[in-house]
Amino acid sequence: MTRPPLRSPLGDWSWLEKGLASGGALDPRSDSGSRILYWVRADRDGPVTRHLLAHTTGRHARRALTLLNDLSAANPDWPLIADAAGQALSDPDPQVRRAAATLLVSTAAPERALAALSASTDPVTRIALMESIPWQRQPILEDLRSDPVPAVRLLANVALYREHDPAAWPALDAAIRVDLEASIGALNAPGRHWASALTRLDREADCCAWAEELTQPSESLAVRLEGVRMAVAAMRQWRTAPVRVTPMLTGLLDAISVRPAALHAIATSLTASCLAADDLAAMLGDPVLGPVAATALGATGDHRAVPHLIHLMLAGSDEPRLAEAFRAVARAGADPDAPVAAARQIVAAQPASCEPGLPMRVLAAFGPAAAAAVPELIARLGAVENDTPDLTFSVLGRIGPAAAAAAPALRQYGTGNAELALLEVTGDREVADRYLARCPEELRPGGIAAAMLAWLDERGGLTERQDSQLRSLSGVAGSSPCKS
Repeated sequence: MTRPPLRSPLGDWSWLEKGLASGGALDPRSDSGSRILYWVRADRDGPVTRHLLAHTTGRHARRALTLLNDLSAANPDWPLIADAAGQALSDPDPQVRRAAATLLVSTAAPERALAALSASTDPVTRIALMESIPWQRQPILEDLRSDPVPAVRLLANVALYREHDPAAWPALDAAIRVDLEASIGALNAPGRHWASALTRLDREADCCAWAEELTQPSESLAVRLEGVRMAVAAMRQWRTAPVRVTPMLTGLLDAISVRPAALHAIATSLTASCLAADDLAAMLGDPVLGPVAATALGATGDHRAVPHLIHLMLAGSDEPRLAEAFRAVARAGADPDAPVAAARQIVAAQPASCEPGLPMRVLAAFGPAAAAAVPELIARLGAVENDTPDLTFSVLGRIGPAAAAAAPALRQYGTGNAELALLEVTGDREVADRYLARCPEELRPGGIAAAMLAWLDERGGLTERQDSQLRSLSGVAGSSPCKS
């Protein structure tokens, strides 16, 4: 008997098909993603789930399996999905097999995942299962140490760290080191797996020592890069690790093949960037790596980075730490004239409907020293029609009394952000008094009211009711912040 076609709860399946085709279904905030999440929560094995299962083979199999894995977070024991994942382990696409292995571990009983690992002869599937299984005292791990697949052996030794006493660690270290290079092509960043195990055991000295050993010139490029990854993991875990590994990383800046990885590693740590400041300064003119060096050096507050940060801002760079670097050099007392002039140039050239994020943040970072930009900021307030220029309000507030000329324009807006800026610009406590009087006595932390109360508290001028509001910010649940 032929099974009748599944009926979509929304009439047809075009919304789901489009979501899978575009990848939008993987985002729970998207239209298709939110619908899938709603209907799967309402009926775990219902028509939406079954329609997704129909896509676990074919063009969109990887996306369907990945989506089901995301949905399984709230459904860890899900036999219907586990069955589909088990079937997909034989898919011809290795990416699909990896996704299926991850999904099987998420939705099946532990014994089933272990059985799949024992039964499979496919290295891709077995490695993916090894990575996904939450290993705990399984006897099979000792057998897997002699597996024919190097990556499987490496992962088994990493998992066994938890089971053995410290006396066994050197043997496990040595076994992992032997299999590391052969695992690189099959396993994503095996050095990170090793470093993760070492950090869990708080083996800082060993992690740093292995990182240094792997980056020796005699090693292949792939192995040296794994050593850099281990150094990054160490710096993220231990406060003293940058002191241990930065000399090694700065030494790698002379090696062309490893230089980009070493520079990015230094840039991940403020301490390492401070220790390597002169090395970073020497790379500021590099056409490729200069932007990374400039933002890393700037984040330490080093004034040598300022001209290069300005150049990046004017060029529209998307370096992720550029705003952070400007804030650091501003705090460190850098001359504001050139950064403020560059930011003003960009702000003046942008239409009022667009708030240029980086230049505005640069002006905010320099605070009162950015007072020269007040005319451009006032012009933006006068030109805005429908949008609320919250970033402009924030910058004027940071400039403070030096932006007094903007007070009349700020009074034209009835929003909380405008009133906070007006308070910071004029210092007129009546602005705060009027705003706080509209707020409930119990507030949640954060928001405009909290900022105004902090401003008043610093100046010792709280009324009895405002004092009660301030004390409520310690966390009274259920109250609503003032938004008007």
